Amino acid sequence: MTYTYTAYGLVFQLPYPCPILPIAPVDATPDVVAVDGTVPRQLAAPVIEDSWWQAEPQRFLWLGGMHTGRFLVEGGERITFERSSTAKDELLAFHFLAAVLAAVLRQRGLLVLHANAALTPTGAVAISGESGAGKSTTLAALLARGCAMLADDITALRLACDGHVEALPGVPQLHLTEDAAAGLGRDISSLPRYPWRRMKAAIPAHAEMAASPAPLRVLYQLQTHSGDRLCAYRLRGVEKFAALQDCVYGPLLPEEQPGQFPLLAAIAEQVAIVCIERPAEQWTVDKVAEMIMHTCVRGEISNAD
Repeated sequence: MTYTYTAYGLVFQLPYPCPILPIAPVDATPDVVAVDGTVPRQLAAPVIEDSWWQAEPQRFLWLGGMHTGRFLVEGGERITFERSSTAKDELLAFHFLAAVLAAVLRQRGLLVLHANAALTPTGAVAISGESGAGKSTTLAALLARGCAMLADDITALRLACDGHVEALPGVPQLHLTEDAAAGLGRDISSLPRYPWRRMKAAIPAHAEMAASPAPLRVLYQLQTHSGDRLCAYRLRGVEKFAALQDCVYGPLLPEEQPGQFPLLAAIAEQVAIVCIERPAEQWTVDKVAEMIMHTCVRGEISNAD
């Protein structure tokens, strides 16, 4: 039995259920097909690797573990999956919706960021930052202010037909810690916590998802500091490229970089990149969200220039 879903503008045909993904139309033609099969334990000539994965041009191997299995992504169109005998469905879904899905998007020429994204009144904004900086909490605060969700954790960008950089609607799922959810007034007491998500709860967000891609207006780089003030400043020149490189999700191989240049150049020209520094020991999510909303409603970055 196969299951057909949609995310990031693509149709996925999977050999296992992934109920968080929206079901694709009955007559949809799959862009990406996943099959059960034999997956090699290593690639023949990996260009780059770490303890969890290996990559070479148009091939990405997720090595998995005893409670998951191995995934081989090829050409952005085919995923071969070999399940371990002690695999856990929840952990399988986590890896598929993270590293494996990001590899598919990269191989299809999209720029994949480790960032969250929301649709504001004037276009999309992306929120990057290190683990614990408050990306998902800020996204949830924006949703509470009437914005729509585009992505949590993996933001995929592409060049639209008119030359604008646009962010694609991704997986309708938001991840929050218990403290963050309580601060935002969300009840997650009935949802499970997973150690591989740093004990965050996965909150379905189908009703809050944007229906279509949106032009990206601002990329926010969220940082914490030891002071007591919230401040923001706009990055320019080489600082923009450095910030962008910092939030690229997964390996961008040397062979893939020339193909990304038009998209990177368009981001540098069209998208403001703003660093927001917030106090590490204070609840400042509401102030951060209000700063972003104020910027977006006015259609400018007045407080960061």
